[in-house]
Amino acid sequence: MSKYRACSQPLIYGLVSWPLAMLGIPLYVYLPTYYHQMGLQLAVVGSMLLLARISDIFTDPVVGWLCDYSGRRGRYLLIVLGWLLLLFGLWQLLLPAQASAVHLLVWAMWVYLAWTLMMIPYQALSAEVSAVAHIKTHYTATREGFAVVGVITVLVLPFLLDNSQDYRQLFSMLYPLVSISLTLSLALMLWRLRLIQHQSVRQTHALLSATTWRLICTDHSSRTLLPAYGLNSLANALPATLFLLFVEHVLQLNDYMGLLLLGFFLSGILALPLWVWLSKKIGKYSAWRLSMISACLSFIWVFSIAPGNLWGFAAICLFSGLSVAADVALPSSIQADIAQDLSDKNGSISGLLFAVWGMLTKLSLALAVGLALPMLGWLGWEQHSALSLQGLLWMYAGVPIALKLSALYWLRKAR
Repeated sequence: MSKYRACSQPLIYGLVSWPLAMLGIPLYVYLPTYYHQMGLQLAVVGSMLLLARISDIFTDPVVGWLCDYSGRRGRYLLIVLGWLLLLFGLWQLLLPAQASAVHLLVWAMWVYLAWTLMMIPYQALSAEVSAVAHIKTHYTATREGFAVVGVITVLVLPFLLDNSQDYRQLFSMLYPLVSISLTLSLALMLWRLRLIQHQSVRQTHALLSATTWRLICTDHSSRTLLPAYGLNSLANALPATLFLLFVEHVLQLNDYMGLLLLGFFLSGILALPLWVWLSKKIGKYSAWRLSMISACLSFIWVFSIAPGNLWGFAAICLFSGLSVAADVALPSSIQADIAQDLSDKNGSISGLLFAVWGMLTKLSLALAVGLALPMLGWLGWEQHSALSLQGLLWMYAGVPIALKLSALYWLRKAR
């Protein structure tokens, strides 16, 4: 492979992640507050998003199986279909003429399905970019690096608008930006991305076959990764879901939300090359464990932060942000290694594997929003009770630390 291709191919693959990641903060962080501001109770918003996420979880294995069954051309068709559905659904979800629980449920389900149609085939391509493990790490790290750039992009937009709390104005600018950049980056990837050629036609496993699911469940590498990945995903989803509420109501730093998030993700992208280098030196699992330890050590200080302490919480955001890139890039690279190994030995199964991993991520997001927000409502959030604020603190920091420690214990022997 020429030096030009070695540099350009990861960029061509990873660039698609930039516009997709611009939707992460709006859909998972801003959306609950946005619909709450439009008149829906927080518990209702959480319940609707939980139902939408549950429906999305069931579509993942179907899309994963289609991804394997249809081959590379079929994967590209799924990505294009997801792109079309996403552009239409985002308009309805982010810029509704009138907010209601039914509207939120229907269009959240639509957008989540479109996202699945794109993301599972897109992530599965990472298992076919190279047969060399560390080269796949560069591809997945580039993808996650662009994802962090996408998050930073959407965090900068409120400053350009000079109003960080007007979510509708933000979404009015975000929609055309995502639509145009996603269209162009997808066109470039479908045109120029080069994948390795398989020497033989591989068997495709049936979706409902007990053998297929037994293969995934009995594989030692999958059994090692899946529980830890699920626990760590939930640990990340809880503070992401509750960040706006925590900063506004516990820390009373409402005017600095964008800056705090920006510092968190900037710290992550600057640390990404270090994690890639470290994973090559000590192994991917060891580097991942180190990133989770770093996150726990920095996040424990949340309990000592007093309201109004901007610099103290900014320091926590910067230090905990160091692990954010490793937390997504390294497990993704491990997933790609496992997918390639199992597919080479047992037939095409990478799409279904990435669907299973996607289900864990989405289940974590569903639990975060579907349990945390109704729990706050039950503790008296609408009445501004002190108990609900205390519950917010523990769900924001205490539970995630416990979950990461559990994941670390599960991975204690992984190599």
